[in-house]
Amino acid sequence: MRTPVAIRDEYLDSLTHIRVAYNKVCQEVGRGHLFTFPDVHKLSEGLFISALTYWEAFCKDVITTDLATRTVGTLCSEVKTFRTKNAPYRLAERILNHPDHPTRFVEWSSFQTFVDRANAHLGSGYRFALPQPTVQNLAIIKKIRNAIAHKSDKAWTDFSTMIRKTPFNLTSSQCKGVTPGRFIYATPWSGTTVMLHTLATLENAANTIVP
Repeated sequence: MRTPVAIRDEYLDSLTHIRVAYNKVCQEVGRGHLFTFPDVHKLSEGLFISALTYWEAFCKDVITTDLATRTVGTLCSEVKTFRTKNAPYRLAERILNHPDHPTRFVEWSSFQTFVDRANAHLGSGYRFALPQPTVQNLAIIKKIRNAIAHKSDKAWTDFSTMIRKTPFNLTSSQCKGVTPGRFIYATPWSGTTVMLHTLATLENAANTIVP
């Protein structure tokens, strides 16, 4: 099985690829270029979702590895000897997954989910503890993700309410006709755009979880 460091590095490589691809897209938008603004808005949504999908996989892989290896966790504290080398990893996956996996699945899109499962299974000193500003950023990022992925009334209401509040404070005129892609591409966040700030947030969070 991969180590947490290997899992982190693989995720950071994926973020680097997404960032490079996004910069290429941004360089080819506008009159006389390959993409229109609606094109880049749609592509921004896809790259944003990709970054979040790999983030969820990163967190899931790390928590599974920790459960399989930490002696204070619920698995290794109950089982002292395993029949095969990979047995603790398979059992850790079964503990963390829905009992009807893969037909049904556990929701992993909220970072609080990982915190709750770490509390339940990993004992004290687990690695899923991030600075509060990062946790708040991840909550914002999740609302953007839901507005892209779910298309439900609740997801859109949460998104519309959020963009009118700090740190974005968009006016009614700025919100007119807004899409998640346009918001990601064009809206400032902490001195850069929402897309680039999201990538930086995820990168810093991954490095905090696995130093």
